[in-house]
Order: sequence, then C-alpha cells, then structure tokens
Amino acid sequence: MNVGHGSVVERTAVVVTGREVAVVTEVMPPLEDGHVRVELHAVGICHSDIAAIAAREYEEPVHRGHEAAGVVVESLTPGIPVGTRVAAYVGDAYATHVDAPAHRVVVLDDACSMLDAALAEPVACVIGGVEMLRVTHCDEVVVVGAGFMGLVATRYLALLVHAVTVIEPVAARREVARGAGARRVLEPAEADSACPDGASVVIEATGGARGLDLAGSLVATDGTLGILGYHQSEQGLRTVPMQQWNFRAITVRNLHHRSEENVLRWMDRAQRSAAQGGIVPSMFVDAVLSLDDAPTALAAVPAAEAAIKPVFALR
Repeated sequence: MNVGHGSVVERTAVVVTGREVAVVTEVMPPLEDGHVRVELHAVGICHSDIAAIAAREYEEPVHRGHEAAGVVVESLTPGIPVGTRVAAYVGDAYATHVDAPAHRVVVLDDACSMLDAALAEPVACVIGGVEMLRVTHCDEVVVVGAGFMGLVATRYLALLVHAVTVIEPVAARREVARGAGARRVLEPAEADSACPDGASVVIEATGGARGLDLAGSLVATDGTLGILGYHQSEQGLRTVPMQQWNFRAITVRNLHHRSEENVLRWMDRAQRSAAQGGIVPSMFVDAVLSLDDAPTALAAVPAAEAAIKPVFALR
C-alpha cells in the first residue's frame, strides 16, 4: 500500500558536527522502491553516540541513532502495508521519520510496546553476545558493570536460570541489577573476597579500562572473559596483564557482531521476548526526553550521573 507517494515530507532531525548538536527541519527525498517510511514513536539513545560526540569524531555534519520503532506511513514494499508497527535498524534515527529498506525492519508482535521495540537492537547485541559463551556448565556467571547492556545481560542470563553476580560501583544500579534477577550484587572492592576462586565466565560490560582490569582479574583458570563493553575512551587503547592471562589460560571473546542478518534475527527475538514478558528493556529506561532536548541528551556527563538508558519519546 502506498500513501502520499511523491509528496513532500519534512522531518525534524538531529545533526551532529564536532560537539555541536542541532535540531533541524529537513525535506525527505522521495521514497525508494523496496523501502518503507516510518514515523518514529520511540528512539533509544546509545552511549556510544554520546562518547563519539564528546571525542569530536564527526568533523562533517552527520545523522546518528540506530535504535528506533514506529509506524509505517508510506510503503513501496509488498507485504509491509501502511500502519504496520516496526522496529527499524537504521543509522539516522534521531529524527521524527526515517526511510528504511524492507530487510532492515522487523514487524512487531502486537504485545510489544513501542519503547521495548525501539530497544530491540541493543538487546539483540546482548543476545548474540551471550550466546557466544559456553555457560551450560557454569555455577555462576559474573557481570562487571550494571549499565544498560550489563543489566540486559543479567536479565537474559537470569531468565536462562543462571546464578548471576553483578559488580557495580553505583548503589542505585546495584539495586536495579537485583531487580533484573542478579543473585548477588557487589561493589568492586568486594569482588576479590566474594569470588576467591574466580568465575569460569566473566562478562565485562563497562567499556572502560578499570572494568576490563577487574573483569580480567576475576576469570578463573581455564575460564572465559567475554568483552561486551564498547571500548571508545582513550581511542580504545587498553593495557592488559598478558602474563597473568597466559598463565591462567583464559579465553578472551569479543562479544560484538557486525552481521546485519544476525542482528535483524536477534532483534526479532528481542521484541518477541519483550512481548512475552521476558527481556523487557523498558524496565531500565530512566530518562525520557523530547527531540528538542537532544543537545543536552547527547552531552557527556560523569558515568555515575548518567542515565542507565535515555530515550527520545516522539509520540
């Protein structure tokens, strides 16, 4: 079904140049064959975008945002009619509307909320990452960091009936981790005494040097360190105690993925899990903003003061 094909459509969008964040009005080009135009209802704000802006990675004007959900308002794709609720895997989602090729949208379960659907992409990253780990015979999985990704990993592992220990310096986040299903929540200073023999699987979910150091120190001999955090600070450069890692024969796994096909597959699983009350990422949303708030929302703040998961609510 095609509504308004060829008509002029304007959108409000965020444009980033250096550390400058502007909210502008743009005219969208005509919709291409095989695409859908989505009026966005909710958009997740990714901390990787905040870090990239703080580092002035974008010298030329760019659009950002890749966690989005809304309703199709124009379609040149058979099988995805106007009115279809979708999650969209795009790169310019800090906006009121986006155009997406059909293979980069996921049709939503009726019971999945728009907010949960918008967060399907980061949940998909956690699903894919956790499933790279061999946790079948683990008595305990340790998650270092209770930011959004660490909390989603905790929830997923708890649903799989694993005993999860979460290590996090911020007290409020430790309580959120407990609500997500963690069996134990610890401050970093408690980690060594609470895990004297280490753990066979440790997931680092901080994206920081200190978190990586702590996570590596907690891996038992012959254990596995899974790196879920996205390491951007200091250009991602890290110093690790390789002699210790060698001696303990630990396996280090990068839990990130770049297969578009797999991410879309896991996004579908993520939204269906939310619809069934499994991984419900909206439970970790603690800041709801308008697109006009983008200059503030995309500004870096100290980690202890940052929201766990901020979102733009557009409808």
